[in-house]
Amino acid sequence: HFNHEWGIDMRRMRDLIMLPIIDPNTGERLGWVKDIIFNQTTNRVTGIIFEKDTFLKPQLLKIPRDDIASFGKESVTLVKLSPQEIVGTCWSQKVGSKVYNDDGDIKGTIGDIYVDNLVQTIVGYEISDGLFADLYKGRRAVLENNILAESQDVVIIEGGLLS
Repeated sequence: HFNHEWGIDMRRMRDLIMLPIIDPNTGERLGWVKDIIFNQTTNRVTGIIFEKDTFLKPQLLKIPRDDIASFGKESVTLVKLSPQEIVGTCWSQKVGSKVYNDDGDIKGTIGDIYVDNLVQTIVGYEISDGLFADLYKGRRAVLENNILAESQDVVIIEGGLLS
């Protein structure tokens, strides 16, 4: 995690993908984080999709956020394993969405999503201008309260708020 210029401790969702999922009772690795599910209306993380370690074809399970004890730096630990259907938007679906300002000008695409340290609340988006601009200027960020509207694949932000 890192402390952004906004003074908020937060993490990138991208850094959570591929973390191993550990059973705290046995220390056994159960699988790994494949995706993160969140509610776009409430900005709350609602669960994860995890790929179970198996020799056969990959098995994907949805685990609610309440079943997760913690998102550590090196792994995710569960309180219990009770897969269930979770409604929401996946990180992998949101990355690449177009970002416009309120004048209708395209400002880039979503490169990543920022969450609080406990991985409970969405705090903002990382905006990418494309590879060369990112390398030259770095990626920019927009806080959740500067987002005017959003759908599955479009985000509209206040005009001059990208730094």
